[in-house]
Amino acid sequence: MEKKFVVPGEFLGVQEEYLAGEGTFIEGETIRAAVCGSVSEKDRKISVAHEIPLRAFGIGSTIIGRVENIVEPVALVSMRISGSLTEEDERFGENPDYAILHASMIKKGYVRNVRDEYKIGDIIRAKIVDMRNGEMRLSTDAEELGVIKAFCNKCRHPMRLEGRILKCEKCRNIDNRKIAKDYRKAII
Repeated sequence: MEKKFVVPGEFLGVQEEYLAGEGTFIEGETIRAAVCGSVSEKDRKISVAHEIPLRAFGIGSTIIGRVENIVEPVALVSMRISGSLTEEDERFGENPDYAILHASMIKKGYVRNVRDEYKIGDIIRAKIVDMRNGEMRLSTDAEELGVIKAFCNKCRHPMRLEGRILKCEKCRNIDNRKIAKDYRKAII
């Protein structure tokens, strides 16, 4: 298998062909990426490896994260970590702690509900604006920040941008998000 970079939720293979390794999860009969990273396959076991440790992030750092949960008025975001990590290091998608994105920090202007701008599973680019008591607070209120890859909330298929609206090519579901200016073109 050629080495390629994947984001969480991306299709990697089927259970008939591969065993699910580190950085992956099983959905039905398919194996999908649980983290951002490089795909590798050895002895019919498919894995996703990371590149940089979480401790490298600080205030002002731009991160790639996945919206893991939404508890109004905040979204809980797990952050991308890449590279060869030791077992003590925490990893994207496997970290019990989350960065927090408050509704007031999503975009310029009023945001009534986080769910109006983001959905669980969205891959976003955000900036760390505050770190207190081990908690990271994020912002996506700049043009280059926001969703860089969205998945349909009905069928989990990646969504295509048409104007400023997202459309699922598979089930034709239409949705709205706070989209980064380089949606689906971003180098993650």
